Amino acid sequence: MGRTSPAPVVAAILAAAFLLAGCGGSLADADTPAPPRPDRTRPGDFCGAVLAGTRAAQPLAALLTRGGTVPRDQLTTAAETVRSAYAEVLATAPGEIRADVERSVAAVDLQLDALEAADGDTAAVADNAELRGRLTAPEYVQAAEQVRNYIGEHCGIDTHGLG
Repeated sequence: MGRTSPAPVVAAILAAAFLLAGCGGSLADADTPAPPRPDRTRPGDFCGAVLAGTRAAQPLAALLTRGGTVPRDQLTTAAETVRSAYAEVLATAPGEIRADVERSVAAVDLQLDALEAADGDTAAVADNAELRGRLTAPEYVQAAEQVRNYIGEHCGIDTHGLG
């Protein structure tokens, strides 16, 4: 179908990073402490892991934004960093949203697996209709919304209007 922009794959991976981190590609405001809120969970652990996940995803997002093919060594390093960070997000996820975080982390893994299987070819991943279908499945979309809402409420990160 001719040349395909890497924008869809970039958007998909950044959306997954966003749903976990709730703050797009910039951490400029993430270092500002949120006002204290009553909370029943371990928000410090989870919210800290979420912010670390954002930081871990930034180098990968920069590689994807360039488009074309991401060199294998850079892709491998960036993907390992993201997977490790999101494993920590999952490990610290409060029980009330753990299943949603599991689905969200699984979506990130699907995208990373597809990118690695395509040898870093962002256009091939962007054209992957099966991946797009899986990522837009209702259970994934609902999980993403639940995680965004929780992060907004418990981490003090406003996620509305950023997706």
